[in-house]
Amino acid sequence: MSIYGMQGIPLEAQYLYRRGVELSGCEKPEAAVKCLRQAIIIAPGFSRAYRELGACLSRLGRQEDATYCNQKLLRIESSRTRQPSQSYA
Repeated sequence: MSIYGMQGIPLEAQYLYRRGVELSGCEKPEAAVKCLRQAIIIAPGFSRAYRELGACLSRLGRQEDATYCNQKLLRIESSRTRQPSQSYA
């Protein structure tokens, strides 16, 4: 299991997610969005990346895109509760 609780997430996606979180914390949301989108391309079920991406998009005033991310996050999490064998965190 990954020390970040992201078992089953490819390492490249984990790196991009962590980089996106770091950039977001440094007040660089546009750069964070790029990293987080790449993480999601690699791991489409990566709920943490959708959560962070939605937050970044919201800070940028892109509410429609943020809402899409939040809806996607809810779909991922609800499907996970129906299928406990899913390993994406």
